[in-house]
Amino acid sequence: MRWTKVVALAAAGTVSLAACGGGSPSDKKTDAGKGSSSSTSQGTAAADLQADAKGPAPEIQGAKKGGTLTIKYASVPETFDPTRAYYQDTMAILSQLVTRTLTTYKVENGKSVLVPDLATDLGKASKDGLTWTFTLKDGLKYADGTPIKAADIAYAVKRSFATEELPDGPPYVMDYLLDGDKYKGPFKDKGEYKGVVAKDDKTIEIKLKKKWPTFPYYAAFTQVSPIPQAKDTKDKYGDNPIATGPYMFDKYVKGQSLTLKKNPNWDAASDPARRQYVDSYNFQFGADIKPTQTAILASTGPDATTLNWDGVDSTLLQKVNQQKDQLVTGPDPCVTYFNIDTRSVPFEVRKAIAAAYPYDQVRKASGATSLSFSPATSYMAPQVPGFKAYAPQNGMTGQGTGDPEKAKKMLKDAGKENFEISWYYTQDNPEAVKANIARKTAFEKAGFKVKDVGVPKADARKRRAETDGKVNTLTGPAGWCYDWPAGDSVYPALFTSAVQKGGHSVGFLADKTLDAEINRIIGLDADKQGPEWNKLDEKLAKDYIPAIPLGYGKANFIFGKQVHNVVNDPNRGMPDLAQVWVG
Repeated sequence: MRWTKVVALAAAGTVSLAACGGGSPSDKKTDAGKGSSSSTSQGTAAADLQADAKGPAPEIQGAKKGGTLTIKYASVPETFDPTRAYYQDTMAILSQLVTRTLTTYKVENGKSVLVPDLATDLGKASKDGLTWTFTLKDGLKYADGTPIKAADIAYAVKRSFATEELPDGPPYVMDYLLDGDKYKGPFKDKGEYKGVVAKDDKTIEIKLKKKWPTFPYYAAFTQVSPIPQAKDTKDKYGDNPIATGPYMFDKYVKGQSLTLKKNPNWDAASDPARRQYVDSYNFQFGADIKPTQTAILASTGPDATTLNWDGVDSTLLQKVNQQKDQLVTGPDPCVTYFNIDTRSVPFEVRKAIAAAYPYDQVRKASGATSLSFSPATSYMAPQVPGFKAYAPQNGMTGQGTGDPEKAKKMLKDAGKENFEISWYYTQDNPEAVKANIARKTAFEKAGFKVKDVGVPKADARKRRAETDGKVNTLTGPAGWCYDWPAGDSVYPALFTSAVQKGGHSVGFLADKTLDAEINRIIGLDADKQGPEWNKLDEKLAKDYIPAIPLGYGKANFIFGKQVHNVVNDPNRGMPDLAQVWVG
């Protein structure tokens, strides 16, 4: 992510999951990846590259084949279209199980490293840094047995530009690829696009307008998974994307469930990261967290082969601590936010919102625990290389009960008494309902008028992505997981004018000075960017307040007693699904 929009308890404004990739280099190792699931803390973030990695992925000691792994969790995916996928869950399901990409992540010995996937290596950059070239491996096939060609990857990349037809995906190609700010995708622009070219059936060239040294990380995104143009069903493609990974869609009921079965044409010998242990995966969406986790801990019947990746419910902490062999925790590259629409909420009011924010009340009401977060004071996750903590700005400490009297005075001084703030909340999620009551009560006490609009789980993501200004807080991503361990995977995607209408803008900022500063930092050498991103983060918190940072994420997974080798992918904050076996 992740890329990276936040889900799970996002509607409660507390803990979350999001699409992501990346972490900070480390040589620390754990027993992750060696067949053990008993460790409660697992995996270290990593940015390592392994260009010579080959398939097949090594066998997991003691692993058995067969059975069904059930995954129940709270949120409801909006789409499984690889072009639009930008949430932690959808990207994990697709990239680990269904769709292969030019590169991918392999989790081994507690570290997540970038390895070749469909490509023979991690790509070759030209001397001027403006062209990346990848060569595909031999014998690659889709689930239907037809060959995978470079033209299919080129088409998939072009598809990423069709933001009107296929919204909400990552915006990087528009910013980096040649003429990316002009090309509108293959549905509108029927002519040739020079930014991505299939030189032959096995060679693809990516042409840039500015250097992108981290492109091999982007090449692991589902937006770079092959799609044959002749089989593109456009807005229906996400209902059954053509598989290239070890599993394929069997049955998908939108808003409810997804079942995957084995892909008979997946070639394990060409894949250094994935395995094909279970017969099927059964994903069930919109689950209530506490009853789901309670059943999994009891492990009766099918619950013994079930996994949940939502934050541990606070009422279950004691039980979880007694059954640590059913819990895995680890790094998560995500930060959650309370977003504020800067187009309609004046800066002085945003400062009052920050002063009043009831961190502790919302967390207690929603059942958030220290297993899932630590208080955030910045927009960037603190483990990114070059990042240094700064003093909290505008009272945004990430913790406490807020100061309603101070906020009330700030509103009065600004001539904005009874200012109306509005948001959507998930009306059929018990935790979100409780969190909404706590947040609404606190803001009303601070002198705000509150308009809270309940929506069903199935519509929550769609409503958050709306840019029409019908509500003025909690729109856009409820948080962000860096896509790789550098600021260029966070700030351009969230805070520039170019993304204001893309569904993932934080605060809907459109500031030319800010845009220029972000572009300046991107142009620096990679080793000089970190401190500059740090200064920018502090400036955002001091002079803009597009959102209130809430929590730095922690990954934690609860699973049944017959689920084995649950390993955290620290670059996603998600379990590496292709390593799990049951029995």
